[in-house]
Amino acid sequence: MKAMSGIFTSALTLACLGLTCGASAEIIGADDFSEADGTAVNGKLADIGGAPWSAGSQTIVGGVLDTDQVGQHSGSFLDLTRALGPGEILTLNFTSAESNGLMFDIDGYAGMSFYVGGDEKLFVGDPGGGQAVDGWALDGFAGGVIDYTGLQSEAVTGVFTYVYNTGVGVLEVTDGVNVGTAVHFYDAGLALNRFRLQSGSSDAAAIAIDSFSIFAGVPEPTSAAIALASTVIGLARSRRR
Repeated sequence: MKAMSGIFTSALTLACLGLTCGASAEIIGADDFSEADGTAVNGKLADIGGAPWSAGSQTIVGGVLDTDQVGQHSGSFLDLTRALGPGEILTLNFTSAESNGLMFDIDGYAGMSFYVGGDEKLFVGDPGGGQAVDGWALDGFAGGVIDYTGLQSEAVTGVFTYVYNTGVGVLEVTDGVNVGTAVHFYDAGLALNRFRLQSGSSDAAAIAIDSFSIFAGVPEPTSAAIALASTVIGLARSRRR
């Protein structure tokens, strides 16, 4: 799959979601981990967030947060400035890097999650867990259907969107050459208000995040329709390939 059609789809989708079209959009969480090497993540202020990071022993190295540093099931949590609300679309833009560990190790999971309070609701990354296939995917917490993008590169740029009113989630990732896309149907009406970076164990899968930004916005009605159409077109193209 060539990257250009996927990148175009992402750009069009973002634009039509109102993030660049003038409709209401607000950054509710972001960090580029630009602090000096060795800076502790725990207690660090994010670039945008509702509270400092709550984390284990992770430190920033080379401008990334790499979960390979930490023990099993030790995550880094960031409260968003507010919860997602009715009519809004959450958009996560992120850039990942090669991890010191292995992201796509079948023995463990590694990725990003969104929470409502203390309850995990959405997962973006490698779900692991002995799955028959591997790669960037979307997963609802506590099992169920997993939707894969087909891309296994660790260093990617990605866009994930979740529509509050319908529960539709879309992930697109590219390594600069290939593009992978997945659609997952989550519960609708999730007032997402917390973000987590985590892996299952320090000696298996791991994820390294260079930067991320999380938007909440209300698209214009016509823009939302165009966004949906562009996503469907992008999925159809990728499946034909």
